[in-house]
Amino acid sequence: SRNDMDHTLFKMALGVRAEALLNELLTLSETLTQKAAAESNTLIVAYTHGQPAQPSTFGHYLGAMIEVLNRDAARLSSAINGLGRCPMGAAAITTTGFPIDRERIADLLGFEAPLVNSYGCIASVDYVTGLYSAIKLVFLHLGRVVQDMAFWSSFEVGQLYVPNALVQISSIMPQKRNPVPIEHMRHLSSLTMGRCDMVVDTMHNTPFTDMNDSEGEVQQAGYAAFESGGRVLRLLTSFIPACTINTDNVRRNTDAACITITELADTLVRDEALTFRQAHEVAAGTASAVIAKSIPLGDGHAAFMAAFEGVVGRKPSMLQEAFRHATSAEHFVAVRNRTGGPAPEALEAALKLYQTDLQTLRTAQSERLDRVTTASKRLDAAFNSLLET
Repeated sequence: SRNDMDHTLFKMALGVRAEALLNELLTLSETLTQKAAAESNTLIVAYTHGQPAQPSTFGHYLGAMIEVLNRDAARLSSAINGLGRCPMGAAAITTTGFPIDRERIADLLGFEAPLVNSYGCIASVDYVTGLYSAIKLVFLHLGRVVQDMAFWSSFEVGQLYVPNALVQISSIMPQKRNPVPIEHMRHLSSLTMGRCDMVVDTMHNTPFTDMNDSEGEVQQAGYAAFESGGRVLRLLTSFIPACTINTDNVRRNTDAACITITELADTLVRDEALTFRQAHEVAAGTASAVIAKSIPLGDGHAAFMAAFEGVVGRKPSMLQEAFRHATSAEHFVAVRNRTGGPAPEALEAALKLYQTDLQTLRTAQSERLDRVTTASKRLDAAFNSLLET
């Protein structure tokens, strides 16, 4: 029947496109893992609520991106697995009275097995909605990172340097360096999400039966999501490795915003036996004073002494060099060596886990592709044997 034939062909066509997209996603993750390792000591300003918050490293930031990317890849791989059950043999609705072998049909077409319930073969569209939902999440999440890239590369922040090969000058303002790849990635991510939503929303409130709503025109319209999504992944794979962190601007923003002040409070709890509330008050008073004087926190030992005596009622034991060390961005990162922290040792351990996850996903994909390739050869052989008889 056209019913089971259509859904079989739709699954096969989606499988080819989805595997290609997954391959590009895994390539991006591999590229980011290499970049994260190379940038494990590169300091950045981490932001919360749009404001400078704490020091971290570019490698640590990319590690967070990789974790989400790998989970997105796992969701996409799982959705591809959902394409692996063959509808052929369901016929119009209820299979047939002829002695067909549905298992053999599925095997020769490269499927893992038949999709069992024949009504579901022609009525269920979760292979479509599940796949496009998984694709949508990839670009929803990447869009947030792309937005950070736009913020980081702004003149006022200046944390991310985009090389000349990836910027566009203004036709009238020669001083402008417009990082247009960021804008392309942002709008293409949104466009891809919209295309995915279009497919999924078309299935909403449709009857649970064979219907044109899930067939040719909608299937073909959905293919555009693979095209625009692939462009984002390829562009981002080239963009991130080419970018560098502007260390001078990072240092400027670190000093201007006192973002290492949390570690001063932590150090006071550990070394001066203060409660955290006391330590927080001392740190807050110190930060207010150095910001008012427009001096780096590391040069604010006198302000610290005054704040400490005002809160605690005695002089601190922390001398100037110890204060400078405790408030340095390098020290801030180095002591955060717990699982998942930004210290190089912790990041190295995390990157090894990400590589293991990637290998698992690569292996699963390779097994699926091998199954299809082997099945194609068996199908050719079976067809040729019919010609010979």
